[in-house]
Amino acid sequence: RGHTVVWHNQVPAWLTSGNYGAPQLSTILQGHITAVMGHYAGQVYAWDVVNEAFNDDGTMRDTIWYDQPGTGFAGRGTQYIEQALNWAHAADPNAKLSHNDYN
Repeated sequence: RGHTVVWHNQVPAWLTSGNYGAPQLSTILQGHITAVMGHYAGQVYAWDVVNEAFNDDGTMRDTIWYDQPGTGFAGRGTQYIEQALNWAHAADPNAKLSHNDYN
């Protein structure tokens, strides 16, 4: 089982300190998912694609992926979850995909 491809807590400094817009972040995230999951395609039966996207109270967690104006529900970046799952499926069509959260 693969854990995890997209997580707010393990993002490199060059990414968090950069001045990237939503289209650039989308391209970066797609490239990361494609590279990691493509490398292990057919070897990992299931992936936790998105990890801990929600706060304890059920609201969306503010992250570099979520904080992109105009890219999802109510103008917030909720679309990244759907995009991540679609890109993950394209990278490894036979793997089972999930969102992982702790509460």
